[in-house]
Amino acid sequence: MKGWLSFILPWFLVACAARPAVTTQTPTQAALDQTNFFTLTAKVETQISVYKTRGATKTAIIASYHDFETVNAKMETLRPSETPLPKVPADAPFCQPANLVRFFTSNGGTQQSLVSAGLKNTGTSACFLQVWPQVRLEDGQGKVLDVDYGYFDIGFSPPGAAATQRAQEYATAKVGLWPGWAVWVNLIWQNWCADPVSGGTVIRLTFNNSGVISIPTDVAGGGTCNAPGKRSYVGITKLVLMPTP
Repeated sequence: MKGWLSFILPWFLVACAARPAVTTQTPTQAALDQTNFFTLTAKVETQISVYKTRGATKTAIIASYHDFETVNAKMETLRPSETPLPKVPADAPFCQPANLVRFFTSNGGTQQSLVSAGLKNTGTSACFLQVWPQVRLEDGQGKVLDVDYGYFDIGFSPPGAAATQRAQEYATAKVGLWPGWAVWVNLIWQNWCADPVSGGTVIRLTFNNSGVISIPTDVAGGGTCNAPGKRSYVGITKLVLMPTP
């Protein structure tokens, strides 16, 4: 902001010092053409004259777009190329609960609760996790909550595509975690009509090769009860990799 003001201020002072006398004469076309040319060649004047004439407003906006495209092109030129993520060796073992730190985040909307459970590899070597764990919600005493489960994909996909993918990949798909890397499983919880879960909901993840991992949360329910008498629903994604930069 300071640099921008230092650039504008000299022009502003000159404009104030050399302000012409007020006149009621109609400007000639040549004068208007000169004004339009001026706004296209001097960026500061286009910004100041935006409030003066209609023609100047249009040319100022055009000049601004031109500047934006120029800066954007320079940024693309200077942007470093992406480095491919290192692959986890195929013979790496599956992750074990003792080497996984657990965490969660939530965003309780008015109609549904968005809950994400994370696992981070704190071990000294790379390991794998099953992409599609079994997910169950429990209370603090281990009682399974009365909800239905389904699967969804983050992005645009046909209905049922995620469930089909899970059925095909359940036993084989896995994701590799180098030390410090993490994965998230995202949940959308809707239509919770029962009492709030005392002490918060526990997310129970069961992996074929990594055992059972429970993640306590402070989430007491899943959104607004929009359909009393109908069961609550929890949508589940597959694990999403979050490598360390």
